[in-house]
Amino acid sequence: MVPLWTAASRVHHGVMLPKVVRAVAAAALGLSLALSQAAVGRANDDEMRREGSCSGHSDWRLEVRHDDSNTLEVRFRIEHTPSGKVWEIFLSDNGTRFFAGTRTSSSSGEVRVRKLTGDRAGTDRIKAYGYSRATGEVCSGRVAYDR
Repeated sequence: MVPLWTAASRVHHGVMLPKVVRAVAAAALGLSLALSQAAVGRANDDEMRREGSCSGHSDWRLEVRHDDSNTLEVRFRIEHTPSGKVWEIFLSDNGTRFFAGTRTSSSSGEVRVRKLTGDRAGTDRIKAYGYSRATGEVCSGRVAYDR
């Protein structure tokens, strides 16, 4: 076994290993940036879920699913936020706002909104936006839902 500090100073097939180490570090940085972006998932065949990080220390989750054949249930959650802080929340479907209001974070550091909106023809592009008046933190997510 060769110590890392010795291996990094060796030449391998005409390429300095420090260049390889930089390339690996760049790939790891790219992967971490990709993972820090919103993750998309399906909880079941009828639900789309997206989650990500806010501009500060909080995280968000946006879930969309059918409530019935003509209605979508939209849930927006902000987690890991200081308790007692007021958030302005906005929800829209294909650019049409269907909710605007304020919520105060719970003692467990969560803000939750659950609202219904009509299932429009074609793809519903649901956007959720939260702004903390106290901290200036912003949480923003979107889901394209077509079921």
